[in-house]
Amino acid sequence: MSGVPVARLFGIEIRIHLSWIFIVAIITVTVGGRLNVVEPGFDPVAAWVVGAVASLGFLFSVVIHELAHALVSRRTGTPVEAISVHFVGSPTAVDTRATSARAEIAVALAGPLTSLAIGSGLIVVSIAGLAIGGPLFDALADVTFIIGGLDLVLGVISLIPAFPLDGGRVVRGIVWLRKGNERGGTRAAGQVGRWAGRFFIGAGLAVILTGDTVDGAMLGLAGWFLSASARSVDRWLVLDGLISGVRVGEAMEADLGTISPQLTLDTFARSVLDGTVAPALAVLRDEKLVGMIGAGQLRGVPQKDWPSTRIADVMVDLAEVPVIDPDDLLSTGLERLRESHLDGLPVLDASGLRGVLTRRSIATMLRARAELTGVVL
Repeated sequence: MSGVPVARLFGIEIRIHLSWIFIVAIITVTVGGRLNVVEPGFDPVAAWVVGAVASLGFLFSVVIHELAHALVSRRTGTPVEAISVHFVGSPTAVDTRATSARAEIAVALAGPLTSLAIGSGLIVVSIAGLAIGGPLFDALADVTFIIGGLDLVLGVISLIPAFPLDGGRVVRGIVWLRKGNERGGTRAAGQVGRWAGRFFIGAGLAVILTGDTVDGAMLGLAGWFLSASARSVDRWLVLDGLISGVRVGEAMEADLGTISPQLTLDTFARSVLDGTVAPALAVLRDEKLVGMIGAGQLRGVPQKDWPSTRIADVMVDLAEVPVIDPDDLLSTGLERLRESHLDGLPVLDASGLRGVLTRRSIATMLRARAELTGVVL
C-alpha cells in the first residue's frame, strides 16, 4: 500500500500519500494569498498561519473520511488493517471485496456522508464565529469556513458515479443488489464512469471555447482521469474472469526455493533481485517453516552489508505471514498477498509446505490462461 505511515487509530494504520505535500502547500499558498487580497489589513504572517492550519485541518478531515470507510467496512465483515489517504478516490476501490451489495453501498457512502456532515458543521461554526465578531472569532470563522467548504466539495466529488470515486462503488452496489451479480455491478459502474469521463471532457472543451482555459483544462483532466479509471475497471473484469474458479495450487511456484535462516544475504540476494529464482523464498530451520524473505526485505539492506547480514535478521517471521492452502480460491490468495505487502506467501496443507504464491507465478498463470482462451491482456 502506498503512503507514509503516520499514526494508528482504532487498530488501523494511517498512511498519507506523498501527494499531500503538494496539496497542503497549494491550499496554504492559495488561502494565505487570498486573505491578503480580500483583507488588506490582515497581518501577512497570520494569513499564512491561517492557510497552514486550514490545509492541515482539511488533511485531518480527509483522514476521518477514509476512517469512516474502514470502520463501516469492519462492521460489515471485511477487516481493514491500513488505509492510504489520498485527496479523493482510493486506488483499491475495485479490488476491495465487500461481503454483500448492501455492505458495498454502506461502505461507499460512509466517507462522503462523513465529509458532508463535517463540512456542514464547520460552515455553521464559521457563521457563528462571524456573528460573535472580534479578531479571534474572525480568524476561527476563516479557518472553519475554508475547511468546511473543502469538505463539502470533497463529499460532492466523491459521489460522482465513477471508479475510483465512492459514487462508483454506490453504482456497483445498487446494480449488484438488483441483479444479484457483483461482476454485473462492476461492469455497470465502469460504463457509468466512462460516460461521466466523456461528459467532463466535453464540458472542459466547452469551457475552453468560452475563454476560460484553466478551468476548462481542469475539467478535461478530471474527465481523462475518470475515463482511465473506467478502462482499469474493464481490465479488472478481464483478469477477474481469468482467475475465476482457479485454485492457489494451480498458480503457485511449485519449484520450491527454500533457504536456511543462518545464511548471509550475499549467498542468494542477487539471484532473487535479478529474477533467477523466485521473488520470495521460504525460510526453513530443521525442515520447519519459520518465515519468508523476498525482494522487499533485500532492498532494505545496503549491498555492502549483505555479507554480514543473516537471513534471520531481515526475514518476515511466520507469525506475521498469512498462510494459504492449495485448495483456496486464487482470488482469496491474491487478496491476502495484496494485503500482506509481501513478495510471496507460503502455501501449506496437511503434508507441509507445497509452494509459494507470488505475483510472478500469478502473472505466468494469467498469461497461460489468456493464450488458451484467446483473451488479450
